[in-house]
Amino acid sequence: MSQQIRLPENHPARQLFRTLAGRALNQSSLPDNDILLYLSDLLLHFMWTENLYSLRDNEGRRLVYLIDMFAEASQMPRRERKHCYKHIGDYTLFVLGFFPESLSTGRRSIPQSYYSDAGRRCYLAASELERNADSTVVYRKLADKYERCVLSLNWVREYARDPFYQFMLREFGVT
Repeated sequence: MSQQIRLPENHPARQLFRTLAGRALNQSSLPDNDILLYLSDLLLHFMWTENLYSLRDNEGRRLVYLIDMFAEASQMPRRERKHCYKHIGDYTLFVLGFFPESLSTGRRSIPQSYYSDAGRRCYLAASELERNADSTVVYRKLADKYERCVLSLNWVREYARDPFYQFMLREFGVT
């Protein structure tokens, strides 16, 4: 895996994404603080394409297709597999939440249910490989509430399209 970019803990965008995610989770009838923190961190993390495509093959090429990500995960030692499964879960959640139309463009169409199933299974696999009890709980919640998390990110997408939030994103230097 490549070096991943992260925002500092005190960056104002962190609070903005927590607000957006919290509002979206309430809209989706999923008021859960663990999922709120996870989704807001996920949004911050994937602000950079480098983080979205952080999985690499043995030659250092970015993995952009799920089939390639699964193939790479199957070749990893067990202790590293959790990170790969977590990334696939995050990737599918983000794509379904923000860019679901991307799955039906181009020469190939991928059913959204395939992405949902893959994401749910990967969070469950990550929970089984995780040693930290708190993280295990969060991964299981993400697997159990996967569709609601996707719906919540759909709401965040709608909020981000709102002119007020676009202004706030520019003010916080996110754009």
